[in-house]
Amino acid sequence: MKIGMKAGFVVLAILAGVAAVKAQEVFEEEGSLYSTRELEKSVKAAEGSKVVVKSALSLQGSLDIRTWDEPSAKLVYRKKAKAAERSKAIDYIDLIGVNLETVRGVLFLALKAPNPAPWQGTEVGIVKVELFIPEQCQVEIEAQYFDIKADGPFKSLVVPSSLGRLDVTHVTERLELSTSNRRVNIENVAGKINVSTTNSDLVAINIKGADSRSVFRNESGDIKILGVTGELNVKNDYGRITIDGFAATGKKSYVRGLYAPISVAVVEMGGGQLVMSNRFEDIELTLPSDVSAVLSLAVEEEGQIEIANLLVKPDLIQRNRLNLIAGDGEALITGSTRGEGNVYVRGVNQED
Repeated sequence: MKIGMKAGFVVLAILAGVAAVKAQEVFEEEGSLYSTRELEKSVKAAEGSKVVVKSALSLQGSLDIRTWDEPSAKLVYRKKAKAAERSKAIDYIDLIGVNLETVRGVLFLALKAPNPAPWQGTEVGIVKVELFIPEQCQVEIEAQYFDIKADGPFKSLVVPSSLGRLDVTHVTERLELSTSNRRVNIENVAGKINVSTTNSDLVAINIKGADSRSVFRNESGDIKILGVTGELNVKNDYGRITIDGFAATGKKSYVRGLYAPISVAVVEMGGGQLVMSNRFEDIELTLPSDVSAVLSLAVEEEGQIEIANLLVKPDLIQRNRLNLIAGDGEALITGSTRGEGNVYVRGVNQED
C-alpha cells in the first residue's frame, strides 16, 4: 500500500513538471523574437469595479482592454523576448511575471520584471495582453511603453503618462489620457475629458462634455475634433486645429493656435462665449446663418477680415477690427490673429 502511494506521488510530480514546462513552451515567431504560447487566467469581478494595471518600466508591448457580459475578468497573454540567442530569450521570458488578482474589490493586473532588467540595447522584454472586464469599470493604467486599445463602456479611464499609442472608445464619465510622440484616437466619450499628446495627431469623434470644459492639447501634430457638444479648451502649437460639428452649448470655449490654421464649424451656439486666437496663421469660422451673436474680430496690419453669407449689423468698423451683431446678439464670439493671419467668417444654412 505504501509503495503504491509513493508511486502515485511520483507520477503526480512528473505530471506537474510536464505542465510547468508546457506553460513556458517557447517558439520563435520571427528572427530573434521568441514567444510563449497563449496563456489565460480568470478571476471574479463585478460590474463597476476598479481596475488597476501596472507594468514595470522595462517592459513594453500592447494592452487590449474590452468589456463583456460576464461577472469576471479574463486575461489572455503572451510573454515575449527579443534576443540573439534562444536560450537567452527563454531566460528573459522566465523573468517576466504576469499576475491577475482581486484584492478587496479592486482588480489588479501586474506586469513584472527585474529592476534593473537584464535585457538592454536591442534586446527587449515584451508582453502582449488582452483583458476582458465587466462594463462600467473604473480603469487606471500605468504602462508607459505599451500601446493601449480600450473599448468600453467604461465609467472612467485614466492613463496619466504614456509613450505608446492610445485608442479609446466608449467612456461615460471621465477620460484622462497623456502620451508623447504617439497618435491618440478617442470616440464616443462623455463626461470630464482631458487628452494630450505631442508630435502626432489627436483625433476625437462624438464627444459630449460634462459641466467642465473638454481639454485637448497638442504640439507639432494636428488636432481634429468631429462632433462635439459642450465647452472646449483646445490649444495647439505648430499643428492644425479642425473642429467640425461643434454644438457650443456651454458658457465659454477657447480655441488657441500658433503657426498653423484654425478651422471651426459651429452647428449650434447658445448664449455663451467662443474665444479663438491664433498667431501667424488664419482662423476660419463657419456659423449657422441664423446665429444670434456679437462678433468681435481683429487682425494686425497685414491681415484681412472677410464675412460671407451672414446677415450682420456693424457696431465698430476699423481697418483691422470689426464688431458685428448677428440676430439679437445673444452669444459672444471673438476671433483674433497676431502676425500674418486672416479671419474668415461664413454663414451656412443648416437646412442645406
